[in-house]
Amino acid sequence: VSAVPFSALGATTSKQGDGIRLYPPTGFQVLDGSIREGVFMDTGTGKPESGMFGNTRRYADGSPRFHEGIDIAPAPPWRRSEEPEDRVCAAAEGKVVYINDCTKNESLYGNYVVLWHQIPNFGGVYTLYGHLHHVDASLKIGETIPARTVLGIMGHTPDIPRGRSHLHFEIGIMQNTFYPMIDEQHGVWNGANLFGIDPCVAFAGQRHKGCFDFADYLAKKPEAFCVAIDGKYLVNRVNGLRLTCSHMPYLRRHAPNTISAERPYAIAFSREGIPLSIRELPAEVKPGTILTENTAELRRGRPFVKHGELTKRGEALLEGLLVCPGFPPRSTQKQGEVG
Repeated sequence: VSAVPFSALGATTSKQGDGIRLYPPTGFQVLDGSIREGVFMDTGTGKPESGMFGNTRRYADGSPRFHEGIDIAPAPPWRRSEEPEDRVCAAAEGKVVYINDCTKNESLYGNYVVLWHQIPNFGGVYTLYGHLHHVDASLKIGETIPARTVLGIMGHTPDIPRGRSHLHFEIGIMQNTFYPMIDEQHGVWNGANLFGIDPCVAFAGQRHKGCFDFADYLAKKPEAFCVAIDGKYLVNRVNGLRLTCSHMPYLRRHAPNTISAERPYAIAFSREGIPLSIRELPAEVKPGTILTENTAELRRGRPFVKHGELTKRGEALLEGLLVCPGFPPRSTQKQGEVG
């Protein structure tokens, strides 16, 4: 297991204007969200849409299960009785920030690699490559690599059946630099601290500009819910002393110029759990109050709010976002999470 210190994350990236240029991480697929045979790996249901982003899966009780990335199948003419030989490549120029070997540090991602991409006027985003058979031996933590650099070989780690081998691919926002307080093993690269957007939307969205504009994408996202937060949790971060969210430059443009510890504030979240904006509230608003609840968006995302109350998932979202030395977590976790 290897990781780069978060303080060293700045890197040149594959960028164009204020966006990021993406390439399919296994080279041959058209990743625009259309269901083409052999592109997405199903979950054993035979339905390729179960390998796509969003509430495409079900728990045993039938309730929706959110999938935070896309599962890319091996290229034809692969047979399910065979080990895949597909090379997994960097989807954009970026810095290698994390390499996990599941035999040493257990994770539901198995063997996985995380790259970091700095976007002008926005902040940082990650790409994640999971379930690898092995990581390329030449890959080094801290190095900046070009797009299409080989990261490893597609696989089925840690315990996926060979016949469902695939690459789990994510692109999104790292939520909190203090997440090692919750998971000291995977640190900020635990999947519970990584909030992905639909990679197919990103690939389709760059057709006209030649790159994907993250800031424009988030600015147009509908709010899923908005919750009141005590200003004491935000004051040091948004005022610039602690930049905890990887898209903090964007978030600061959608927040008051100064945050006061004496007032409550509203944080609006997307259906994926990404903070979209911050606004000041009247002093009498009680922290924890759900101010808006967009049921249509929540049905398309994770169940953070239900009937005007935070769910356990919603409480975990806020704790993961707000934890810091002054506000320690209620509990810790050791295993990396995968959507």
